[in-house]
Parts: sequence; C-alpha cells; structure tokens
Amino acid sequence: MRRRLAEATAWIVAVTFLWTVDTFSKLSYRDQTGFGKDNFRLITDQATSAAAALIMIIFIVHWLKLFPLRKDAWVPAIIGHTAGSIIFAFGHFSLMVLFRMIIHRLNGTLYIWRDPFVSNLIIEYQKDIKIYIGIVLVIAAYQYYRSTRMPTSQPTPQGSKLIVQTGSGETVVRFDEIYYLEASRNYVVVHAGDREYLVRDTIRNLEEKLSGGPFARSHRSFVVNTDKIKELKSVDSGYRVFLRNGADLPLSRSYRDALKSRMAS
Repeated sequence: MRRRLAEATAWIVAVTFLWTVDTFSKLSYRDQTGFGKDNFRLITDQATSAAAALIMIIFIVHWLKLFPLRKDAWVPAIIGHTAGSIIFAFGHFSLMVLFRMIIHRLNGTLYIWRDPFVSNLIIEYQKDIKIYIGIVLVIAAYQYYRSTRMPTSQPTPQGSKLIVQTGSGETVVRFDEIYYLEASRNYVVVHAGDREYLVRDTIRNLEEKLSGGPFARSHRSFVVNTDKIKELKSVDSGYRVFLRNGADLPLSRSYRDALKSRMAS
C-alpha cells in the first residue's frame, strides 16, 4: 500500500511539473508574439490535459501487464502498444473535452471545439503517442529497477509455507496468504496479502515447489491460488481471473480447463 501511494504521488508530481513547465512556455510565447489563448482558457486546457493524462496512466499500468516489454514477446508487445496508444489518445482527448465542458459551464462560458471531434483526435494523437511511449518506458524502467533492487531469495518449502528473504531478514509466507505468482524476467513476484516478495526462480520451478497447495497456472506468466478466486469472466473476447483482493489476471485458453478442474476439486 505504501509503495502504491508513493508511486501515485510520484506520477502526480511528475505530471504537474511537466504540464506546469509547458504552461509557462505557452504563456511566454503568447506574451512575446501576442498570439494565444487568454489565461483562463490556457490554464483550463493545460490542467484538464494533465488530469486526463493522470487518469490514463492507470490504463497504461494495466495494459503493460497484458503486453510486457520482454525479449521473447516483442511482436505482441508492438501490436498491443500500438493499439494501446490509440486507446490512450482517445481516452485522454475524451476526458479533456469532458472536463473542459464542465469547467466552462461552471464558469458561465461556452467551450467550443474549433474542429470536428475526429479531426481534433487525430491532431491530439500525434502528441499523445509521444506521451504514451514516454510513460510506457518510464514504467518499464521502474519495473526493471525494482526487479534488480528488491531483495531476492531461493524459497524453501516448509509444508504449507515458504521462507522468503526481505530487506530486514527472512519471513514466513503461508500458502493461504498467497494470491498469485507473477513471472518477471528471471524472477517471480509472490503477491501475498498486501505485500510483494521477489524470488529469484522460474515460475515453473516455483509452481512445482508449491504443488502441495491450491495453485494452478492461469497463464504462462501467472500461477493463481484457486482458493482466492472470486470468478472467471469473459472480457473482450477472452477470459480473466478475478481474485478476492480485486486483482484480475489473464486466463489463457490452454490453461482454462485445468484451472476449472482444480477449482472444483
């Protein structure tokens, strides 16, 4: 929870700083050339763009889980993030327009689009694709940093428990605390309760070590605790696993039947 709060705060600070710098740059250009929007419209446009970008960062974080930047998955990553950039641009622009209409209405002014929605969207996409790529690279770099800096361990099974190394020593993680395992390069992230533990192992080996517990593969990169599953649901022509803690994981067709059988056992 603390880590996620810190990450959210960092994004708010970063976006606020970048959009503030851009705002002053546009104000300076207007004062020098005499061309530009009045203060209310300019600040409103910049603030709504920043707010919309912050909201869409949540989408990018989840999209990266579906299309991680891995050496063995460059083709799906390129295809996925091409589509992701379009979705980001549409969401960013739509939210900007909605926020501006609300603010102008509260101010007693009229917000007018200079061009049709589609034309504006195309123009915005040329800028948003750069923002999207930048955010993706920052998140990917941060994930790589965490994977190299977080404490690592070789877990030792003890009946229904694992001993994992933390920054302050060792801790025992019970099987029933684990929600799911997530492959991350040469590591496996163990999601247990509201904590995450980074284990230097392959997901295949760790799955075998946890064979005494209620675990099943849902995807080549995910192993889920079947006791923590809330429901399996069809989403966008595919299936996903929804857990009791609010997380949702991909469910590959090749693992679906085995997972259902394990849930019923």
